[in-house]
Amino acid sequence: MAIAIISDIHGNLEALEAILKDIKKRKKIKQTYFLGDAITFGPDSSACLKLLEKYKVNCVVGNHEQRVVRYDQGAQTMTYAGKAHMEYIFNSLDTDDIRFIKTMPTEIKINYKGFNLMFTHYSHDKNGVVRDDYDEFKESTLERLFGYGNSDVVFFGHLHSRKIIINEQGKSYICVGASGCVKGDHTFYTYFEVNEHMDRNFDIYRINVKFNRKKFEEKMTNQDIPEKENYAKFTFGMDLN
Repeated sequence: MAIAIISDIHGNLEALEAILKDIKKRKKIKQTYFLGDAITFGPDSSACLKLLEKYKVNCVVGNHEQRVVRYDQGAQTMTYAGKAHMEYIFNSLDTDDIRFIKTMPTEIKINYKGFNLMFTHYSHDKNGVVRDDYDEFKESTLERLFGYGNSDVVFFGHLHSRKIIINEQGKSYICVGASGCVKGDHTFYTYFEVNEHMDRNFDIYRINVKFNRKKFEEKMTNQDIPEKENYAKFTFGMDLN
């Protein structure tokens, strides 16, 4: 049995569709986890939520979802989206979308073939509010943010860059990257499998998948999404000015 992990799709329905279809073809993958931020920036926030629910993907809440349903301060400072954009996204969601978001926990913990795994969007305080005091990829910071409990491997998103860090105690911190925020016509997801032939070892891969970039760009161009010119270039590699 293998596990697939996706994060930060940000309204890119075409990328999410391609990923989930590829996962479905791989018989060894028995569980799929989504690490938050299905919504905002792209043109299909509602459709992405509905597709995740349809495929019964295990989802944790992202700071963008938190800002839509709770407007907490941590989420506001870390979404980098203005009020007009967030109100547009909120109004594009229906009651089922809001219900689905409210079912998402801040983290999921499982034991997988002897490994204690944690899936989360990013670090949260005791009230579930996303933290805004981070220093990207420093081991000391990762240990402070995610080192509580007995997790052997922590999967998280939020930072959009993909990186794997293993510290001296053998703990692994895996930032899976943003599958929706890509510049070309390929997206990706993370494939995780315990190597049963080696003691306390696992295999982890980036699986690249082609998606319908043209269709996605047409939606971005034609939809009247507030503030899209401000972030389309650094988020999706599109110059809309």
